[in-house]
Formats: sequence, C-alpha cells, structure tokens
Amino acid sequence: MNPPHPPHADTPSPAEIAAAAKALGATGGGTGTARLLSLLYDDDVDVAEVMRCLGAEPALAARVLKVANSPFYRRAGTVGTVDRAVQVLGLAAIRGIAAAGCMDRLPVPALGRVLDAERFRRHSLAVAVAAQALSAQARCGVDGEAFMAGLLHDIGIVLLARLRPQLLASALAEPAEPGALPQAAAHVMAIQHAACGARLVEAWGLPPWLGSSIETHHAAPAGALGSGLDALPALLAVGDGIAAAAGFGLDGLCDTPPAADLATARGLDPGVCDQVAAGLPEAVERLLEGI
Repeated sequence: MNPPHPPHADTPSPAEIAAAAKALGATGGGTGTARLLSLLYDDDVDVAEVMRCLGAEPALAARVLKVANSPFYRRAGTVGTVDRAVQVLGLAAIRGIAAAGCMDRLPVPALGRVLDAERFRRHSLAVAVAAQALSAQARCGVDGEAFMAGLLHDIGIVLLARLRPQLLASALAEPAEPGALPQAAAHVMAIQHAACGARLVEAWGLPPWLGSSIETHHAAPAGALGSGLDALPALLAVGDGIAAAAGFGLDGLCDTPPAADLATARGLDPGVCDQVAAGLPEAVERLLEGI
C-alpha cells in the first residue's frame, strides 16, 4: 500500500485521539460500537458469537426482531426470539443492521452546513455499499473488508469536528469561486481526516489493514486495481466517486473526482460505476431502515 500522509502541524495528538475514541463509545473489548463492527469484517464469526453480541445489545436485538418481522421478509408477527430472527435474516443481513446501528450511534458534532449527521451517515453507507459491489465485480476477494472500510473511510471528519471544529469551519469557508474548494480545505480534508481516521480505528483496536486503507484512500495510485487488501484504497476512492455521482457526496467536505475518471484510471469499466450508482439509493435506504 501507499505510504501514509505526512503529519500536519495541527493533526490531533495520539492522546487526544484516544480520548475522542472513548467519547465516541467504541473502546474496549466488550460491548459498544467496536463490538458491532467486528461482525462486519469477520467472515468466520459463528452464530454463537452473534448471539452473544445481540444478548449484550438490547437496542440492536430489538432492531433485529423488528426487521425479521417486517413485511419485507413476510414474517410479520411470527418471529419472537433473537435466535429465530438470526435464522430468518442470515448473517449478511445482520451485518447490514449492525452497520446502520453503528452509524446511528456515532455522535456527529453539529456544525451546521459544514457537517450534517444524516448526510454523513448516508454518505458513509453509500461508499461502503459501492466499495463492496466493486470488489465483487472486480473479484478482488475483499467484499466484506471493502464494506467495513467504506463505512469508516471518512470517520476522521467526525474526529476533526470534535477536536478542531474552528479549524474545520474556517477551512471550509466559502471559496472565491462557486463549487471550488479552497486550497486550505483540500489540504485539511485530504491529509488530516485520513490520518485522523487511521489513528482512530487503531485506538479502537480494529485491524491494521483498515487503518491503512483509510489513511491512503485519497492517495490511491492509478493503475491496475489488483486484489486482496492492497486493492482497498482504490476501491474506496472509486466508491467515493460513485457515491457522489448517486447524490451521496460530501460537497464542501471532500473534493471527489468523477467516478468514471477514477474507474478508468484503475482499469475498471465506467459502465460498472453507473450500475452500482443506480442501485445505491435503495441499498442505503434499506441499511438505514435495518433491512
């Protein structure tokens, strides 16, 4: 993978990031967001582990039961236990419900138009779905990892909003030309939020590949997409472009090149991007509803 971005002078310190990780409710090996996230990337997790997690998370268990009894699964009023719900839904759906639950739990600071919690959640879920779909289309073999990385690829923005709100707001002041990011904003967003995101997932005790892909997703080189974990930064970059094309971008927060250009530079058919983008609205809504 690419070397990490050099540190910026005002990048939060490891101690600040560790404190923020605790504030975001994802530290420790017991319950909480980190526990839910483990369901998203561990393909070998067994049903017993899923049941233990659900047993320790009443809100998540209730959400799983609600989904299992929804009209979508044609089981309304017939699923009364969590273990039966897991059988009905399957682990893939449980992972989706956990993903939506994770995003719901993140306390995104309110910075007006600079950072809107709902917009951020939809963007994160859209990039996760797009990156996963691209991995499957290109047979990269990291579908689950791509979803996980997409879900958290911009988590550094939340960290900056908590620790450097004035810097973030000033960097995103109205540019001289409509539609153009100020150079300072591009610098802050490309370097700081990627580096902060990597440090944050490290503080949460998540896998090293996740931090590496987050840290380098704005610097993924052109060329063959490749396979395995080395493909993750490029999958995130193209997934980001697809999300923007489908209306799930973070205009004013991240300057994303057109999806077709990103795909072509990595040997992907731009038509695949259009197909993935077309299905994103429905996929995101299902995740937000827990379906």
